[in-house]
Amino acid sequence: MLAEGSIVKQTLHSLKKRLEENSGVIQIQSEQGHIYKAVCTFNDPASDGEITEFEQKTGLLLPRDYKAFLKITNGCRLFDDSEYGGEIELYSLAQILEWNGDYGEGEGCFDIAYIYQDNIVIDSKQYAENQKNYLLWKSHIDPFSEAEPLGMNFELWLDRFIMSQGAKFWWWPIYTAENYYKLT
Repeated sequence: MLAEGSIVKQTLHSLKKRLEENSGVIQIQSEQGHIYKAVCTFNDPASDGEITEFEQKTGLLLPRDYKAFLKITNGCRLFDDSEYGGEIELYSLAQILEWNGDYGEGEGCFDIAYIYQDNIVIDSKQYAENQKNYLLWKSHIDPFSEAEPLGMNFELWLDRFIMSQGAKFWWWPIYTAENYYKLT
């Protein structure tokens, strides 16, 4: 049986290995056949003390798999186009504090990532209630009350996000052969 957080470690280790083997740049094929060279940047890890301080300051409980991520990289940018940049950022603890001042309007939710006008959200109350599928997504301008469940935890989301090379895979069920050409 896998330990909570082990998928995070393996996923990030493999991504960093791919980057290292390719001089820090990997080729990505995104939706509709677009190919570009991507870079990823990782922050220094968060310490146990920083994680504890964050939880005490906010009153939020961080999930174990998310803590595993923070202990590897306290935030990162993924799949930035090497020429033009990108819009995929997983926030550091400091950024979460800065941009989530109300911590989910008392609902225990907080944004942990910005991906092309979507936010990935942890519902700390769901995690505290032992619900395994505590991750949500919403448009970056929507309130937390409009967030939709992703049906997974952080490490499953991270693994799938990296496998999909930065694509918003949570949108894929929306597109069908009947509506794809109208929606894109």
